[in-house]
Amino acid sequence: MDLAKLKRWLAVVLLLFVMAGSIVMGGNYLKGYTAEFRVQFEAGDSERFRQQNISDENLEYLEKLSSQLSVPPIRILAAAMASNRYQLSGRELEDLDQETFEGLEAYLHKHYKKEYEKLLVQYGKVWQDVKYFPVPKSKTNQDATVSFENSWMYERNFGGKRGHEGTDLMASVNQRGYYPIISMTDGVVEKIGWLTKGGYRIGIRSPSGGYYYYAHLYSYAEDFKEGDTIQAGQLIGYMGDSGYGEEGTVGQFAVHLHVGIYFNGEDGKEISVNPYPVLKYFEEKTLQYCY
Repeated sequence: MDLAKLKRWLAVVLLLFVMAGSIVMGGNYLKGYTAEFRVQFEAGDSERFRQQNISDENLEYLEKLSSQLSVPPIRILAAAMASNRYQLSGRELEDLDQETFEGLEAYLHKHYKKEYEKLLVQYGKVWQDVKYFPVPKSKTNQDATVSFENSWMYERNFGGKRGHEGTDLMASVNQRGYYPIISMTDGVVEKIGWLTKGGYRIGIRSPSGGYYYYAHLYSYAEDFKEGDTIQAGQLIGYMGDSGYGEEGTVGQFAVHLHVGIYFNGEDGKEISVNPYPVLKYFEEKTLQYCY
């Protein structure tokens, strides 16, 4: 073999060695968690983003991981969602330790900086300002509980067929005015008063831009007006069964609280997102009231 051929052969071997090393290092770097062809970013108004498909197991692990890594949950959530096609339906977060997360986030910043930063802003609007579950625990009645399920886009028919853009917190004590309702976030009252579908409702805009909608109230805690400042944990009203008719209509369904979460897209269009994962994540982060 002449010198030129030997050099070419060595160059090919070296290239293959480097490529193989890169693959191995990349696999160790991200521990098989992501690859370039798997990373995907969705628009805020896409159904996949709005659905927030996150299993209860992943939500439980998200809290532990956030504490272990000293990282806000929205950073973990954004990185994991982008690298798993917005489907965290199993136990994907169990594979995400500190080294993996740092490698994944570095990868996203390097290759998808603009898209990743935009995604962080979107998740921030939905998650960042939430501090409390909206229904306090009762100090005096252990039977006064609430239950809820992931009812995102379940069919509703009052006022025309539509999908359910929210989560219903159902009362075990079916008594209007019994359960206190608190604000999940700091914010400003943006809307208040009667809606045909929502009954007595209040909508609070949080500092990061999320709009938190509480509907079917029995009454308000104060004579709130648009523009009033609200603190997270502040009493805003009482659970009821108002709505589905003219102002004052009650009794068309069981006592419950409807929670909706919205934010405005880049074009100003209001986008609804599934509140269930947020409520599930904050289910034990609540206050206690005597009722």
